[in-house]
Amino acid sequence: MEPLEDEFGDIIQKARTGLGLSSIDVSERVNISLKVLEEIESYKYVPSREEVIGLAELLGLDAAKLFSIAMRMWHPEELHLGKLSDILIIDGTMGAYKVNGYLLFDESSGEAVAFDTGNSHKKVLHNLHERGLRLKYILLTHCHSDHTGGLREIQRGTGAGIGLPERESVSGMEKEMGKDLFLVKDNSEYSVGRHTIRAISTPGHTQGSTCYITDNYCFSGDTLFAGSVGRSYGIDGYKKLLESVRTKILTLNKDICIFPGHGPSSTIGEEVKHNPFF
Repeated sequence: MEPLEDEFGDIIQKARTGLGLSSIDVSERVNISLKVLEEIESYKYVPSREEVIGLAELLGLDAAKLFSIAMRMWHPEELHLGKLSDILIIDGTMGAYKVNGYLLFDESSGEAVAFDTGNSHKKVLHNLHERGLRLKYILLTHCHSDHTGGLREIQRGTGAGIGLPERESVSGMEKEMGKDLFLVKDNSEYSVGRHTIRAISTPGHTQGSTCYITDNYCFSGDTLFAGSVGRSYGIDGYKKLLESVRTKILTLNKDICIFPGHGPSSTIGEEVKHNPFF
């Protein structure tokens, strides 16, 4: 069973920094020593129920959901293989850090779309070749290097168009990719075989962070993880991230499967019930 991307300490740190609170601020207002708080955020200390409740109240988190994660009492159910019949997971790494990329395909037409690269162009190209698939698009959730590593090699090997969220910082990508690059706008739709994919702008982790939705799936990048959210770019980003997930993602059908940029897959229903940020 793949561990959650974020442990209790990660969640506390993301909420604390997202709200612009220092460790001293939290320590004084929750009556937890600074040493204990630092040990919580570095996975060295298991908090009591009272400490979890105090932290949750200060940080705007759901105490019951937070306690469940602190005690490791929840993990999203593993998805039935039948739900993955048209998805290939690209399980890459950046150093020791695991990264998820995905290929969604339509067997009848042979068309496929990649959501990020999984930082492994060799795995992407191998899977496409092995199944005889034609890559139509590479749709980026955002432009951090662990999600775009090997992008040029994939594009050169497939001729696929590269979808870049319109508010994303490109760091020279437009010049490098040229005519193969197109901008992804909020609510843009793309057809890949029988699949219709809709882009949903979910800023917060980055300015241009975008999720991609089909009837059955949500490819969330670093916007939403199982039981957590991505690290925000600042206080304003944190507010935007929570609002966009709450109003645009968690309102989707509860059976939609969530495929994040890191950690295990989940569903909308699981996140509504168990994600402490909501």
